Amino acid sequence: MKRIFCFLLLSMLLFFPSGAEAYEILFYGNLTQPPPENGVVLRIDLGGHELGEGEWGNILESSSNTVLLPSLSDIEKRISFLEENREKVLGVVVSDLFLEGSSTFSPFLSFTHNYHQVLIFNFLHDDPDVPWDEYLKETEEADSIIVVGTGENLPLLREKFSAEEGEKVQFVERDSSPDFQKKLAVEEKSLLFFFYSSRCPTCQQLKNEVVPPLVDKYKDKIKVIYLDYLFSDNYKKMVEWEEHWQVKNITSVEVFSDAGFVAEEDEKKFASKLEELIQKTVESGKKEISPPPEGEDLIFRRFRKFTPWIIMGAGLLDGLNPCAFATIVFMVNLLLLLGHSRRRILEVGLTYSAAVFVTYLLIGLGLFQFWQALSVYQTASRVLYLIMALLLLVFAALSIKDAIQYKREGKETGMTLGLPESWRRRINQYLKNSFTEKNLVVAAILSGFVISLLEAGCTGQIYLPTIMYIAQATPYRWQALGYLVLYNAFFMIPLLAVFLAIFWGSQSKALVNFARKNIVFSKIALAALFIFLSLLLLGQSGWISWRIL
Repeated sequence: MKRIFCFLLLSMLLFFPSGAEAYEILFYGNLTQPPPENGVVLRIDLGGHELGEGEWGNILESSSNTVLLPSLSDIEKRISFLEENREKVLGVVVSDLFLEGSSTFSPFLSFTHNYHQVLIFNFLHDDPDVPWDEYLKETEEADSIIVVGTGENLPLLREKFSAEEGEKVQFVERDSSPDFQKKLAVEEKSLLFFFYSSRCPTCQQLKNEVVPPLVDKYKDKIKVIYLDYLFSDNYKKMVEWEEHWQVKNITSVEVFSDAGFVAEEDEKKFASKLEELIQKTVESGKKEISPPPEGEDLIFRRFRKFTPWIIMGAGLLDGLNPCAFATIVFMVNLLLLLGHSRRRILEVGLTYSAAVFVTYLLIGLGLFQFWQALSVYQTASRVLYLIMALLLLVFAALSIKDAIQYKREGKETGMTLGLPESWRRRINQYLKNSFTEKNLVVAAILSGFVISLLEAGCTGQIYLPTIMYIAQATPYRWQALGYLVLYNAFFMIPLLAVFLAIFWGSQSKALVNFARKNIVFSKIALAALFIFLSLLLLGQSGWISWRIL
């Protein structure tokens, strides 16, 4: 019976893996001889050795992945040695000792292996007096925490770190026995790689709203790695995964694991497929997968399939951008409202469009990638969309007010947008005093630059990232730069079409006469356009849900 039970237990272990692997960390201290060579990922030197400083230095130099956690005795007697050898190790950690003017010691150290972060502390005193709130805040993003202490301070340390969940924290007690060695296993969770664009509203919505509650149900077994594919290294990784899983339907958001992938933009379908992938990943455990072809070769292969017609079509579709449209509509209507000349309006509109073109060209060359990866970029982008949407709603309300006033009084109001004549004169006078012709052009340039930099957009996931990668430093660089210019030229066509339609429409006698004869209809139609653009902006930036729309 016992044999049968053992056989069943072994079968379960073989056929139902836990879904996680572990790597080993070696602790050693009080050495009288060098430690044996070990195939461990990380070595933690606890000091207190009886070896000479030269021999200790050789031990530290023998491994590139060593963290030094000195003892109190080392700090008292070998401080100069610690300072001289700190470059040989990943860090020298003492969490409860602050020497004025010394940069030798770090209060903690973060070590990352296979996307898993381990945070290491070293407490030496019986009653550590440290900024506990700061320390505990650092632990929030860590996957594992290692706390080294003494027999006297470990009870306090266990109490302080008690808020951390499960086996996330492992405590190691210093041992005074000679040639002390101990191995610690750090469990790795199964990985999901979430590829997205920091400029894509759909990506941001799925990343911030859909993924967290799903992953939270499996947080002890799964870890999500978020990678912005506008960065070349991340794009290369994404292409490798696409090749490995033979992804045919490429989307702006893609999730991969060793068990499969999800390529979907619809929120409900994405959530369903993601949960299914998480379950498969957890159940199957980590698997050795055959290495895919080199990502750079795959990108070259993808680039060679491009044609000018494909690039022009991609640019044209990506140019359907509500924020740029809203800005040009607002700008032209404001200038018309304030009575500026046709020539001035044309100059300002074309200058704004040129600024958008140049800014997008610079973005395509990768000049603003770092800025776009910052969280402040996302905040600034959402604030810009909100401001534009509110301004358009104000214009819509004023236009509706004009329609109601005409319906009641039967008096032609023209394109006043509800502003009293005295207000219009004051605003116009202020703008004339503040903005010369030159200043208006400068304002248009700045508007085009800032709005292009902040506006969100799900750019063609195949075309633009590929061109950006090739344009950096490859044999196809000049061809890629030509494609980038072509892409941006066609990207501008919808914006120019909107601007010219409004510009020439405002000058068309037939349209002006129609508007005057159908004032209520014209005002309501204009208000509907403003409301539509406003809702589009609020939806794309996440202020309101698309499900409501």
